[in-house]
Amino acid sequence: MKERVQNWLKEAKWDLENANILLENKRYSTAVFHSQQASEKAVKALLFSRNLNGWGHSINSLLEKYSEEEKRQISTIQNEARELDRNYITTRYPDALPEIAPQDAYDKIDAEKSINQANKIFSFVESEINYFKLETKVKKNK
Repeated sequence: MKERVQNWLKEAKWDLENANILLENKRYSTAVFHSQQASEKAVKALLFSRNLNGWGHSINSLLEKYSEEEKRQISTIQNEARELDRNYITTRYPDALPEIAPQDAYDKIDAEKSINQANKIFSFVESEINYFKLETKVKKNK
């Protein structure tokens, strides 16, 4: 299980690095999409770390599943999750927005914001994974 979690986190970090590269190269809609993907993969890694099913693409829904199953608070990142979810389709498909292509609909501010949101989700995921590692260690020492 540990290897699976690490692979998902590694791929999530790769997507976030790509989002930054895309931002630097003014590929804003694609940077936003990769931020969404990075966040989705990070949250799936969190679910897998707890032996939970990570099926789906909605970051918010995945977090709600985690919160429900593990009785953990997610309110600190729910706004970020919902905003990134709104970009899952609109950043990729030419007909997802009325009369405007994704590459024309997103700007530098959008890309920077989504990367910041993804970073917040990453921090949350890493904190939660570390929480359960510590909890397990404490239980073993008792």
